[in-house]
Amino acid sequence: MRILSIYSIVTFITLSMLGTIKLYIGSGAVWFAQILLLFIALISFLYGVKGKLKIIYKRLYGFFNHYFIFLFWLLFMLGIAIAALENDGEGAYALIKYSFFIPILLILLIIPYVSSGLLDKALYIALFLSLLPLISFILFRYLDAMVILGDGRMGWLASWPGVIWKIGAFIWPVAAWRYMQKVSVSNVLLVFSSALIIALDGSRTAIVWMILVWLTLSIIVTYTNTQKTKNNQILVHCCLLLVVSISFAAIQPTLLGWVRGQYDDAITQLVTPSTNIQSKLAIENEKMNNIDNKSTPENTTAARLVQGDTTTRLEMLSIGWQQAVDNFPFGGGFGSTKANEYGEKVVIHMTYLQILADEGVVSLLGYLLFFIYPLYHGIRFVTEKKALFLERFEIMLTPLSVLILFLFMGLFHPLSNELSEWGIVLVAISIILNYVPRHK
Repeated sequence: MRILSIYSIVTFITLSMLGTIKLYIGSGAVWFAQILLLFIALISFLYGVKGKLKIIYKRLYGFFNHYFIFLFWLLFMLGIAIAALENDGEGAYALIKYSFFIPILLILLIIPYVSSGLLDKALYIALFLSLLPLISFILFRYLDAMVILGDGRMGWLASWPGVIWKIGAFIWPVAAWRYMQKVSVSNVLLVFSSALIIALDGSRTAIVWMILVWLTLSIIVTYTNTQKTKNNQILVHCCLLLVVSISFAAIQPTLLGWVRGQYDDAITQLVTPSTNIQSKLAIENEKMNNIDNKSTPENTTAARLVQGDTTTRLEMLSIGWQQAVDNFPFGGGFGSTKANEYGEKVVIHMTYLQILADEGVVSLLGYLLFFIYPLYHGIRFVTEKKALFLERFEIMLTPLSVLILFLFMGLFHPLSNELSEWGIVLVAISIILNYVPRHK
């Protein structure tokens, strides 16, 4: 039964990473599947165990010891409720979804197998399930299973571009750290896979994250390692730079030139603007004639990073700020602030400004405290004893980096109320809350 519980948690995390599955089976089906997996994991753990109540109490000690995080989430939800009351019920439906997160967090706290090691393994599996099919579809040109946007971003049906990069970004800190500690075939493959999946997607958020993590880990390695190891770090970083450069500058453009997939019309029109029907036909004919052309295309990830259009994002920020001022302090209701993107109304891509504009000051305060609280305790746990710093850092690296990345993503992406987005965050928080009190 222990194995069943572990497999259920791993599947729960993996399903969170393959987020675009909900486009085909529906958001409700993904919610049901993930909650069902958690119940299977919980029942499998409790089955046949004596003293169930005592075990549950012991496992929930971390939560009771950190009950403030529960209050912070309620504060976040209170802000949504106030905004809904002030705006004729606008966005009140979000409260139903967010209310499920607390019992889900409680279940994760009860199950003892939820650990940093298990989270690492689940992310490795998710990386394998995301990258291997994509590479296979590219090499064999199985175009029906691929999704390629007009600006060159690649993904596949279970993990679209704009989503698939997240698994690489979540794994990057532990991959880079392990590589810096020991250069081995497995660690090189892990770093390469993480960098490649980010390169194939071409997310600018992920690229900036890679650089920031790299710099931070380099400082920590310099601080913790011996002089002999420090002398080897120059070679290690050169090799790491080579691996990343090959992914972005060689493999991604080559693979992009090899395939032709399902292009997003709105983006394609911006990349290759046309003024009349004749020019459109000429472009389509050129695409068909070049279907077997293996030359490097112009819309590579490197070009997108440097030349990417930020006009829409800047417009979103302007609209969001104006709505925040107009609806201060309670907001205009969940999901009410929207901007035009390629002719469609979309929520603004900046979580904190979105919360301020839609749910108000109360929600923004609760949201930030919900993340700051576990981060504070996790970082304090790592740094309070110098002799144990390295050991504790390696234990807390994945859950802490998950929370930091999620906060970082909020600078460029909208707020979500989907469990497929929040699943890995709740797992990371449960690891920190459960581990820190028992090992102080």
